[in-house]
Amino acid sequence: MKHELLVPVGNMPSLICAINAGADAVYLGGKKFGARAYAQNFTLEEIDTATKMCHLYGVKIYITVNTLVYEDELEEAFNYVKELHQIGVDALIMQDIGLIDLVHKRLPNLEIHASTQMHNHSKESIEFLKSLGIKRIVFARELPLNYINSIDTELEKEVFIHGSLCISYSGQCYFSKRVLNRSGNRGECAGMCRLTYSLYENSNLIKEPAYLLSPKDLCSIPYFKSLMASNIKCFKIEGRMKSSEYVYMVTKIYRNLIDQYENNQELKVNEEDYYYLQAIFNRDYTEGYLHNDYDIINMDAPNHQGIKVGDVIAFNNKKIKIKLCHDLRQFESIRFQNNTGLTINFMYDNKDNLINKGHKGEYIYLDNIINLKELGEVMLTKPLLDIPNTIIKKIPINIKCIAKCQQQLEIIVTDDENTVNILSDNVLEVASKVKMSLERVKESLSKIGNTSFIINNIDIDMDPDVFIPMSILNNLRRLVLDKLKNTRENKCPKFILKDYKEANIKQDITHNLNILVRNKEQIRACIDANIQNIIVKDEKLYEKGFIYKVPRDNINHEYSFDKLLLTDYASMLKYRGMTDYFLNITNHYSLNIISKYTNCTMLSIECNLDNLKDIMNHSNNKNVEVFIYGNIELMLLKYCPLNKLVNKDKVCQVCSNNNHYYLKDRNNCYYKLENNSTTHSTTILDTNKIDLIDNIKELNDMGITNYRIELLDEDYNEVMELIERVRKIWKS
Repeated sequence: MKHELLVPVGNMPSLICAINAGADAVYLGGKKFGARAYAQNFTLEEIDTATKMCHLYGVKIYITVNTLVYEDELEEAFNYVKELHQIGVDALIMQDIGLIDLVHKRLPNLEIHASTQMHNHSKESIEFLKSLGIKRIVFARELPLNYINSIDTELEKEVFIHGSLCISYSGQCYFSKRVLNRSGNRGECAGMCRLTYSLYENSNLIKEPAYLLSPKDLCSIPYFKSLMASNIKCFKIEGRMKSSEYVYMVTKIYRNLIDQYENNQELKVNEEDYYYLQAIFNRDYTEGYLHNDYDIINMDAPNHQGIKVGDVIAFNNKKIKIKLCHDLRQFESIRFQNNTGLTINFMYDNKDNLINKGHKGEYIYLDNIINLKELGEVMLTKPLLDIPNTIIKKIPINIKCIAKCQQQLEIIVTDDENTVNILSDNVLEVASKVKMSLERVKESLSKIGNTSFIINNIDIDMDPDVFIPMSILNNLRRLVLDKLKNTRENKCPKFILKDYKEANIKQDITHNLNILVRNKEQIRACIDANIQNIIVKDEKLYEKGFIYKVPRDNINHEYSFDKLLLTDYASMLKYRGMTDYFLNITNHYSLNIISKYTNCTMLSIECNLDNLKDIMNHSNNKNVEVFIYGNIELMLLKYCPLNKLVNKDKVCQVCSNNNHYYLKDRNNCYYKLENNSTTHSTTILDTNKIDLIDNIKELNDMGITNYRIELLDEDYNEVMELIERVRKIWKS
């Protein structure tokens, strides 16, 4: 299997770097519906230009349309996708199952890849995505390589191998949405994991403020041979918001590793390249869950660390003296021990002469414009790299010239996939005086100038006495190369547009108040209030007739419970029951798809009242649930901060003790932590409750029939009051 190196590009300079450095494919976002809303991104015209550029150089281009889509955006989103298909992009990376299904049915020749935002973490979920027409799966970053290898599927597999990590399972993070109204599922993530938090056990502080949720950067270089030996098709680099220098260096390194493996060479990275890789961007490195490395958090800093370039050994009010352990150049940027930094505009030697470069082992002097007052390490944070700003990659071609008397002159050009030819208008005549030499013809054919091509071989088949006008030969050479260029640029999937009529989805309507409980006192209150649907997360609380909430990160779905609350595609495909808000249903297409598998479907907690009304106005399915009260789950973490900070990475006991643990943010808000003793994952709960109980009449008028309450620490009387409050409004 030929592996694909997939590279992020946030702008045109990054695209040029990706092509020059050896990307097999690139992915980028447009101005709409992409999960990097704050990146520079590309207009449709720029995507058209980028697509032609990529196809010319044999590089595939994938566009991210990987956000959730609200009901009132569906038409705009589909038309945008249609335009991308007409441009000729090779595939879309998508999240919203409703839009995916619509695109697959109406644009069947457009390839779709399932974004990691779809929480692709189990074998069963892949079967569901296959039914939607997905061609490739981008796996969750929490999965180990051996598990991904074990999945038997005809769909292509893609994994992240380098770059920033999300601490939460992708598509399962609502932190940014709830705190700042910036949805990570809509490309607006505010990076809540990159902030400081302190850790409390009950009311006791056990960890001072630190970056407890901030992951290091993924780096697969040490284990890349195992990736090459896997059944994974595509290796993906993260970084659409990073610099073109980052794109170039990361792509170059992994391209070399792939080529070394395919040529049966030892896999190694040039020491200088690795140095600059770290200098361009790193938060410290981890091999990640992909390679069973659980040391993924950098608690000291959330930002770029750089790489050591020297030490401050002396300073005064005017100058800083540095001993270099690596070369340093003018206009590079550095950071000192006190976390202040500067760009080097002036650099001096020990005779106070201006220099533009200091060498390893030498002493240099800088102006102390930052009033530095301490010794310590100096980190290089922005190096200067000699990176071409135009495409220097060349396409190997073979040229054949056929020149026969009384026949048209023909030039044929072939590359690795295409053959094009061109003929002269008139036939060639016998030379009356000077015969044409092979050398002269070859010289003319070799003059391809500053084109995208490089000649491998020239084959000339000509009569010895034929006369070839040089102007015609030169013109045909230009025309045939233009023809090949045009052929490569426009080699795109065929555009097909089909009509599609939605099927009506109707279910038996139920009217239920569904309550999730966390202790026996809450269970007693629900039973006394005659609540029929009692939901539990803890197996120890389960009783016959209750509904068991399936763990979102369990990859082995085998349950013996009578009723289930389904939290992912895998459990939904295998069992029939109610679904939870983690399936991110934000439009009626998604609702109709999920309704085929479930008894009752919950809409996304990211929908406001207007969004909910839009969905219900367009759907025949009224057996729908809405979250009306409680603290939602903000993040699902495979990483356990309690095991790290409380148990000190020893055998875990946190899940079995009776203590309560909280994260406190800079605004003195407390977020409760819940641990799952089965999957050993951690859930962060919202500090603020959703409360839509007073909106029940409005929700009823929309046609919504089921309501969810999730209890946290409410006592018996508080639970009874909540239930009475709901029933009073519901009956009115």
